[in-house]
This record gives sequence, C-alpha cells and structure tokens, in this order.
Amino acid sequence: MKTIYSFERFVLLLEGELSALQQQADRVLRYHRFRPGEQNATPDWTLRLFPANHDDPAWPVVFETASCRLLAEASGWWLRYGPVAFEAQGATLQGYVPPGTETLPAFTFGLVLALSLLLREKGWFGLHAAGLVWRGKGVLLVGRSDSGKSTLTYSLVRRGWSYLTDDAVLVHRSGEDIVAVSFREDFGLDPESARYFPEVATCRDRQPTDPAKLRVRMGQLHPDRFQPRCRPALLIFPELADISESRLVPLRRSEAFGRLVQASLLLGRADDPAERRLLDVMGRLVRQAPAYLLKAGPDLLDRPGRLAQMLAAVLSESSVSVHQTSA
Repeated sequence: MKTIYSFERFVLLLEGELSALQQQADRVLRYHRFRPGEQNATPDWTLRLFPANHDDPAWPVVFETASCRLLAEASGWWLRYGPVAFEAQGATLQGYVPPGTETLPAFTFGLVLALSLLLREKGWFGLHAAGLVWRGKGVLLVGRSDSGKSTLTYSLVRRGWSYLTDDAVLVHRSGEDIVAVSFREDFGLDPESARYFPEVATCRDRQPTDPAKLRVRMGQLHPDRFQPRCRPALLIFPELADISESRLVPLRRSEAFGRLVQASLLLGRADDPAERRLLDVMGRLVRQAPAYLLKAGPDLLDRPGRLAQMLAAVLSESSVSVHQTSA
C-alpha cells in the first residue's frame, strides 16, 4: 500500500504491507498535520514500515536517554525508541516495528521523533512551545511539558486568541525572519483541567503521544481560531510558582537563547551542519522577539483574563507585527 501525505511544502510517501501498521502510522501523521496529498507528487521522503525486529548497528552513539538512542555515521542515522527502530539513508526512512507494538506509545513517539529529525535536516527545527496570535502578533510559550503551556494556552484561546498549537512548533528561517509553524493542531490537556474549562469534560479521546491527557479537538470547540504559522514577536518562558500574583520578568538574550536551545532537539554534534543552522535560527529568534520569564501562580486560572491582560500589555509595547508568512 502506498499513500502520499503533504505537510506545509514537504511531501511524504508512506509504504507498507501490513494494514494495521499503516493505519496507526496514518493516525500519527494526521495528528501532526500530515494530510493526504496528490498521488503523483514527488516525495521529499519515503517511509517504509516493516512488522519486524532489527538489531542496532555498530555506529557511534550521538544521543541517548533511558528510552531513546540515536546512532549516526556518514551514510545516515539510526533511531531506537523502546522496541521500535527507524533507519534513515538519504531520503528513505525505514521503520522496524515488532508485531503488536504499533499500538504502543513507543511507536508514536518514535515516529514523531524520526519525522522531526527528517525536518531538522531541511532546516525546520522542533521546539517544545505553544504558539498563539493576538491582534496580528505572534507569541511562543516555550518550556517543558510540565510548565503549564497547554493550560495557559487554552485559557488564552477561550479569551479570543488564535492558536498554532499547545506544545509542538517547528521554527525555520524565511528570508531574514524566523517563522513558527504548527506541528500539532489538537491540544492535550490534563483531565483535571475540566475544573476550569467545563467543555473539556466532553472530550473522550486520549492524546496519541501521551495517553494520560485528553485529546481536545480544537476545530470543534473553537472553530476558525487555528493559524498554521506566524512570525513570533514575543517569547514567554512559563514556570509554575507558588505565588499570589503572577509576574513577567524580562530576560537577557543570552539567557533566552540558552532556554531555547534546551527546548529544542540539540544533539551535540559539532560536525553536523543542521546543528549549526539550529543555533543560527535560535540566535535570530531571540533578536527578533523580546523574551520574558513568566512566574505563573494560581491567579492565572482563578482570575480569567489576567494572563491575557499581562501579555497584551507587553505586546502593545512592541512595534513588531506578525504577518502571514509563506512557508
């Protein structure tokens, strides 16, 4: 079976023989804004999936955590995520998915990370950030998954803000500008968020990349608010704090740069051209958009509109306006 998908200006050809594996891959791709495309389009990448085990090659280790291992040599790279593995050789990505593991989070995480690595080689860099637009100006909330990004972002959408995503953006250079692109349209919220957002209780599906969270289909709850891309004019780094009054603290460019790098996929390979391009993009981003640390207390949820007022006040001081930028 062969299916063509498009994401922004990129084209992916998915090939496989097992329908269950293809269906799971289709679910992950659609969740990350890959849509069925023209079947005669020329693919940038070909993804082939095999229901099989495969041992890791004896290549140098580039990056390693408890669940993830990335190996690389001159001809390509090898990604291991739990029992699932992906091998990239040029424009071909081969996935080895042991039978029965295609429904596990490891397959979802591994495939998303492999796609991120392919996009990274094109100069599109993944960033743990939420994206918003208010009156033509873009805002990125950058931070870890436990920093409150999704909850704060959803609260702003309820106040009339437009959104790119709650957790995953891709940033790339377009001329002299840095542009942020949504890598996921639906939100992932903790079930306890229904305490503040009652409509979330109607969401029954779970987020593919984190089954502990609800999949909030934003197109249904907040139609016509989605924007696929923006030019960031403000960077916010939220941190949960036990304080009565939330506040914004200006950050120096050097500190904002370090925080951006921590929130991106930096692998530490000095000989990797993509690594140097990533650092250039992050450097341009901190020069393009002023940065603030958000000390986020309970008042941001207890007093609806408080965060919107804080960010609107900062944005009003900026003369840099977001414009619709082509990918």
